[in-house]
Amino acid sequence: MIDIHNHALYGVDDGAKTIEDSIAMINQAMEIGIEELFLTPHYNRKYNKVDVSKEFNELVNIFKDSSIKLHLGREYRYDSLEPFKKFTMGNSNYILLEFSTIIPEPIEEVCYNVNKNGFIPIIAHIERYHYLTKEDYDEIKEVALFQVNSETVIGKSSFRRDRKIVKYLLKKGLVDFVASDAHDTMNRKNTMDKAYEHINKKYGKEIALDLFLNNAKKILKRT
Repeated sequence: MIDIHNHALYGVDDGAKTIEDSIAMINQAMEIGIEELFLTPHYNRKYNKVDVSKEFNELVNIFKDSSIKLHLGREYRYDSLEPFKKFTMGNSNYILLEFSTIIPEPIEEVCYNVNKNGFIPIIAHIERYHYLTKEDYDEIKEVALFQVNSETVIGKSSFRRDRKIVKYLLKKGLVDFVASDAHDTMNRKNTMDKAYEHINKKYGKEIALDLFLNNAKKILKRT
């Protein structure tokens, strides 16, 4: 499996606080079968450290002889001050975008503009934007890719609406990635393995492989 959304980079956002936290989260990822992991700390007006290469390279060095390969990305809030092109996934032309879950935002328009400039937007945890309609999903899908969280897939999200949206998107074949959005090893731990089992059982192995592996490989080919 490849996890494209994970907050295991320490000291940057509301995810891992220390390097020990990072190591624990990455070890947990390996234990459940993740072979490649994108570290995607938030970049927004609150968490706005631009250069995180030092922290990332430290972790790469620690895990250089392990079975997991690390990549750097960001979960980019589209209205942030820094140009989004600085925060792509593993130096590819893919970028993970986050939007407000409370105030309706022009997601289609933003993704259209990102796409027009030669980048491929991935919408982080799209199930959280409850203001989107079924028609919105169809229109946004023309210019963006959809990522949903593994905890929502397995019914662990605290919001019933999140779970209902994920079921709808999966049924319609609109999901491109399932990712962990893990922030720690306890309360918001990595549940990719359980989500894979659920998708494999309900929708089949071919779809499971696409959502947990094959589609993510396309990002790596652009690096």
